[in-house]
Amino acid sequence: MRHQKTGRKFGRESHQRAALFRSLCTSLVKYERITTTLQKAKDMRRFIEEAVSIAMTPDAEKNPRLAGYFHAVADREIVGRQNILNYCSNLKKDVREKLEKYMKDPDKNEKPEFVVEYLASKGDRAKGPRIMRVEGVMNKLIKTIAPRFKDAKGDVTGGYTRIYKLGFRRGDCAEMAIIEFSR
Repeated sequence: MRHQKTGRKFGRESHQRAALFRSLCTSLVKYERITTTLQKAKDMRRFIEEAVSIAMTPDAEKNPRLAGYFHAVADREIVGRQNILNYCSNLKKDVREKLEKYMKDPDKNEKPEFVVEYLASKGDRAKGPRIMRVEGVMNKLIKTIAPRFKDAKGDVTGGYTRIYKLGFRRGDCAEMAIIEFSR
């Protein structure tokens, strides 16, 4: 019997389930909106709301618990033109266009907020490797997402995400949902 047990098992062992939720939380912070099954969205909500609550504390960067909610928390370097283009293909259309415009001429165009640094080869080595450093998941959570909720809730924690039902997935008839940050 499963009396007073929270969460679902999803047919996975505990370490696989933890990895699943870390991946979902990382994707949600990175893209701010993801599509997944309704049950995964409902279970993930508990983890991401706790992470946002921790991120709103004054010493969030030093809190070791926050890193446990995500994969690849540090800033990341993307090397090579093709790898940068692959990274861009997952971004929203307006953000992608802004990044591509910036990459064509970094001196004249505004740098997107998630790009920490962009190094393009100049002169004779113009076709050489390019390096782009992008903001890590934890930095984005602490500097961009958590400040949105500081004023709104006061002492109350939670309520940072919303879930929309999409209907049933074709093939296995799983109930799908969109989970996103409410602000």
